[in-house]
Amino acid sequence: MSIKQKISIQTISVSFVVSIMIIILLGILLNFTTQFQPTLGSDLLAINANSTETANAVTSVVTYFRGFDTLGEVTILFLSIFGVSLGLEGFKEKLNIFSYQNTLLKIGVDTLFPIIILFGIYVIVHGHLSPGGGFQGGVIIASGFLLMFLAKGDDFSINHKILELVESLSGAGFILIALLGLLVTDRFLGNFIPIGEVGELFSGGIIPLIYIFVGIKVSAEITALLEYFIRIKDVR
Repeated sequence: MSIKQKISIQTISVSFVVSIMIIILLGILLNFTTQFQPTLGSDLLAINANSTETANAVTSVVTYFRGFDTLGEVTILFLSIFGVSLGLEGFKEKLNIFSYQNTLLKIGVDTLFPIIILFGIYVIVHGHLSPGGGFQGGVIIASGFLLMFLAKGDDFSINHKILELVESLSGAGFILIALLGLLVTDRFLGNFIPIGEVGELFSGGIIPLIYIFVGIKVSAEITALLEYFIRIKDVR
């Protein structure tokens, strides 16, 4: 038996064993969670109806009941972008090597870009009313800038100082709301403004504000990440 065949057999064997272990672990976790799923779901729905008045219970969980965890997720995203920037900042000559010289794309992007941005804003501000929110809307907005990068090439660029300022202010706004909640209600991310009526745009207390800051932060960070990956040194 050749060395390549031995390596191939070992790789397949290890992959098979790891796959079986993952399946067993997932089965254990699913069995554990399903024991409490009915009671947890009912309790959360009852609490959501009485405390947040949001039509989207998932939003209440993400931004209110476990808002501290969401703050950690935003921090992880920031650290990821920071790591990418450190790795690629050394390239002094940055060119857009993924642009497409397509006339139809260049013409269409001028119409599509504002529509994409508007749709992203809509998803963000209606996150407490529909299956949307800051993370989804932020990525949608960043996809609009990605389309501009692909269509315009080196003729379109983003000022990273502005992105850094926007990202910093949105992150500070998130923390400020959390601290105000702690100051007013003695609870981190506690609600301190009227919750309104369920189904209305101005409802949900601080939840829409949190999603607005999250959406701004995510859109700025993902846009910066996309440009870092696109504008690299042209080695051709």
